[in-house]
Amino acid sequence: MPICIGVRTFAGVGMFLVLASTAKADQDFGSGNFMLPHCQHFMTDNYRFDVWDGDCGGTIETLLFLGRALPDSYKVCRPKGATASQAGRIVVNYMQSHPQDLHQPFRGLAMTALHEAWPCN
Repeated sequence: MPICIGVRTFAGVGMFLVLASTAKADQDFGSGNFMLPHCQHFMTDNYRFDVWDGDCGGTIETLLFLGRALPDSYKVCRPKGATASQAGRIVVNYMQSHPQDLHQPFRGLAMTALHEAWPCN
């Protein structure tokens, strides 16, 4: 009898893990849909960030640092004195203005937003 209970318990745990992994697979951690609320939270400047908020800020900082080295269609030339906070607002505003594109990768959306705002001439 204890073996049957153990098998049932094992099967139940296995089914839970399958369902949980399926739910996680449905969530696209790299998309604009997922990242927009984290970028918005990062921009609140309340210093209570989670890892995804930091991913947003880190991505933006990296794009600014490498901006001139990006492919021509994405090059970013930050104006003198422009801050990473301004760049964050540009990215958030772009994503809010293009909800039809939020299924796309966040990094591509951020590159497009910054390139459109601060292209290299």
